[in-house]
Amino acid sequence: MAKRWEKRNSYSEDTATKLSRSLGISEVLSTVLINRGITDEEEILRFLNPDIKNMPSPFLIDGMENATKRIISALKNHEKIMLYGDYDVDGISSVSIVYLYLKSVGADVDYYIPSRLKEGYGLNINSIKRFIHNGCKLLITLDCGVSNNEEISFAKQNKMDTIIVDHHEIPDTKPPAYEIIDPKHSGIKDINVLAGVGVAFNLLMALRSTMKKEGFFNYMNMPNLKHYLDLVVLGTIADIVPFTGENRIIVSTGIKVLNSSQRQGIKAIKEVASVSSDDARASDVSFRIAPRINAAGRLDDPAIGVQLLTTDNPMLAGKLANALDKINSNRQLIEQRIFRDALELINKDTVMKNSKGIVLASEEWHPGVIGVVASKLVEAYYKPTILISLNSDLGKGSARSIQSIHIYDTLKSLSEYLVGFGGHKLAAGLVIKTEKLDVFRNNFFKLLDTALTGDMLTPILTIDGVLKLKQITKKVSDELKLMMPYGTGNAEPIFVSYNVKFRDPVLLKHNVLRCKVVQDDTSIGLVAFNTVDSIDSLPKHANIAYYIRNNSFNGNDTIELVLKDIAGLDN
Repeated sequence: MAKRWEKRNSYSEDTATKLSRSLGISEVLSTVLINRGITDEEEILRFLNPDIKNMPSPFLIDGMENATKRIISALKNHEKIMLYGDYDVDGISSVSIVYLYLKSVGADVDYYIPSRLKEGYGLNINSIKRFIHNGCKLLITLDCGVSNNEEISFAKQNKMDTIIVDHHEIPDTKPPAYEIIDPKHSGIKDINVLAGVGVAFNLLMALRSTMKKEGFFNYMNMPNLKHYLDLVVLGTIADIVPFTGENRIIVSTGIKVLNSSQRQGIKAIKEVASVSSDDARASDVSFRIAPRINAAGRLDDPAIGVQLLTTDNPMLAGKLANALDKINSNRQLIEQRIFRDALELINKDTVMKNSKGIVLASEEWHPGVIGVVASKLVEAYYKPTILISLNSDLGKGSARSIQSIHIYDTLKSLSEYLVGFGGHKLAAGLVIKTEKLDVFRNNFFKLLDTALTGDMLTPILTIDGVLKLKQITKKVSDELKLMMPYGTGNAEPIFVSYNVKFRDPVLLKHNVLRCKVVQDDTSIGLVAFNTVDSIDSLPKHANIAYYIRNNSFNGNDTIELVLKDIAGLDN
């Protein structure tokens, strides 16, 4: 698919030179930082050296003080506390850290993760009734709850307090909870993009601080919150939040804790996922660990994930990790079938093929997997996509979007056709009556026709800078590693070099191309994955967009470019 090359904000060469000299970094790195809006020297140093000590105060989030006081009251009065979390990695890791913390300080605490298939997302009345019957006095929702007005009203009527710990968009009518801890309240940069587990971690920071002031730790050990970061990092990466500000600190520190973690569940899931025990990266969490933990919530009992992350029994951890691995393999097969089905439906439907969005529904699709498939369709077509699993007169849908369309706001404007919905800018869930599907689809397409204009349906390749090949040195390559971990909001830098020649191209298995690129007197190795179809299709001269990587082979370190896109200059 053709891409739009778009340079980041233009920079001042004088500023880049000044920062380069002042901080002892290359102008390549200073240019990348400036173009990303990081221009202050102190801010640059904090960015390049993320430190847990620089986490902002958790009390910046509205309602935090009130929430911690209510939890401390529950601890003092030995009240039953129930944790209720979402069934994805974010919810599972949120429940795990709060459960482990509260257990460590002597709380009477239990947790519950609803079945995606039987109960759906968020709270439900039957679960609330069961908690009340069992004597629960305080319910803490994690990564859910902010859209559950009816259920929380019922809890309040029955004298059970609810603290909502969530990060989803807050509806116009807020539920009558005892307190709502949701950084969307704050409007503070970086805090309002925390994952659910990031909000939960802030709750623990605030709770520990308040407990310390009140003397709790005069007679018990104070929990070391850094030890929870191996779990916090899982939900933060899996929920695809921006790797900036507080999230950058969480991911950077969390990966280090993950690599040294002695937690039995972490060791077991790394083993079945073939992840290095001491050199895991953010990409390993995204593509190996998180899908396995997510799989239970998609197809089976999501509580398996919490059991894995909270057990100290190595045999049980191994058993649970293997179970998740098998569930994930099954998930992959189901996902592949639904993807094939979706492609076939699109190709058969001329209106859909030519529309600016995709809305597909089937009774054959598993509701736990359609979100993953919707993301793949967005990658393939670069259109806002909604897939719906139908069950008699009701459908459960997953929506994924592109940068130009805020999918939560879009669903909000079409709420008259929906039973319910919730989510974020780029991902959301919905429930719809089957009879409303056609009118919803038509109005969704009409809205997109108006909102998406010009080249908004062409994916953007964001360029961090223009380089001559001679500027790409080992020092530059090593310095760029300081920007890791990469992810949403902190993408790996992409550079452009103009008018290069290709030398000695070799096409390997799996459509992998290796060659040399030459500009003036400089030659550098380049690798391309699924970017070039054949050697014959390579132009003699081209502009190339690429990452810079270090390639280690047989003890030798060399610089290598990884091709992202190519624009031929030949006639």
